[in-house]
Amino acid sequence: MEELLFWLPDSFMVIGIVVIAFGLMFGTISFRRAISLLGLVVLLLVSSPFVDALFDYLWRVTPIWLLVPAILLCFLAILRFLVRLVLGERATDEMVGNLAASVVRGIFRGLFRILTFPIRVLRAGNKVSRSL
Repeated sequence: MEELLFWLPDSFMVIGIVVIAFGLMFGTISFRRAISLLGLVVLLLVSSPFVDALFDYLWRVTPIWLLVPAILLCFLAILRFLVRLVLGERATDEMVGNLAASVVRGIFRGLFRILTFPIRVLRAGNKVSRSL
């Protein structure tokens, strides 16, 4: 629930408060949890102008070569959150582990192909000269 509250714009926080109230009325969340979530809503509403000003300043100061990887990492984090929302935490961890292993394997294969490129060129040159 906290993650969803972080994504709500300030104008829709009323909907978050209503959802918390319904959860409390129907007994899906405890009173302590509801107070905690309402405190988070208040904290988000109070801190949002400062966070907006900080991000605006950082956006103007940070060079583009540093922004591109940061934006890609943010998109990957959002993708992981959505997959965790659909599949669950353990399945997402398994998926991320498999993808990381594939990336590492691809890096090693690429390095091996780069290092063996001169040998492959020489072997191909020998085959061409023999056929002539």
